[in-house]
Formats: sequence, structure tokens, C-alpha cells
Amino acid sequence: MRSSEADAPVLVIGYGNVLRGDDGAGPAAAEALRDQLPQPVAKILAVPQLLPELVEPLSRSKLAIFIDADWKTPAGQLRKKKLTPSHDDGGAMGHHQSPESLLSMASEVYGHAPPAVLFKVGGADFGFQQGLSGPVRHAMPQLVREVVDAVINAIESQERLHA
Repeated sequence: MRSSEADAPVLVIGYGNVLRGDDGAGPAAAEALRDQLPQPVAKILAVPQLLPELVEPLSRSKLAIFIDADWKTPAGQLRKKKLTPSHDDGGAMGHHQSPESLLSMASEVYGHAPPAVLFKVGGADFGFQQGLSGPVRHAMPQLVREVVDAVINAIESQERLHA
């Protein structure tokens, strides 16, 4: 695994299309987290989709947090899921990867995939528009708090291990 002093231990990736209403919840949460998680602690990315280019920064992280909208979850509700590497996309180097497939590629190519968590917020409107629906806007502060808490817990666990 390659590493540098400048790498943040946590990589947060908020993903989704900001031109499709609630699908932009991941990038919106990532932007909100920039004020909550300073650069030495977390590198925060807001991206329209998961691409293989994210594999290399994932391989240098000690924890990865993915944030996305979900049409299957009731609007405004939050879900949290631990992730494990897996090949579930068919085309290993194509576009539109899942978090699990990126973790798998990080493990295979760089020899390291960090522990990872996916936070999802249920969306109400995925039509062609900018801006989040009321239920998703209302859920955003709680989502940001839960991500910050997950980062703090992970860092405290690492510090206890090294003490």
C-alpha cells in the first residue's frame, strides 16, 4: 500500500447526480461535511458517479465512507450498512461501479481495501431538477451528524489500538 504524510485517514465519498433532485443528496452531504471534518482527518469528495479512478485514494485510506440517495428507502429515512469488497458489477473497469466493487479493486490492485460504510438517505424526487426535496433536506443534519460520529469513533478506535 502506498501512503503519504498528507493522506487523510478517512475518505468520504458523496456521490449522485445533482441535476436529478434527491439523487444529489450524496454530494450535498459531502459539501456539508467539509465544515465538520477538517482536511487532516478526512478527504471529502463529491462526485457524480463511482469510477475506477477512486480506487487509488481508497487504497490509501484507513476508513471509507460512501454517501448516496436511495429510492427504495422511505423519503428522509437513513440507512447505514457495513461494506465488504465484492465483484457485483460485471465489468471490473467500466463506469457506474458500486462501493463494493471499488473496494474489491483496491484490494486486488493495491493490496488494501479499508473498512467501509455506506450511508443512504431515502429520496422522494429523482426528476430533472436541482435541489433536494423537503424530506431529504430535513434529514441532512442527522446524516451529517451520523457520518461525523462514525469518523470520530473510527479515529478513537485507532488511537486506542496504538496507545
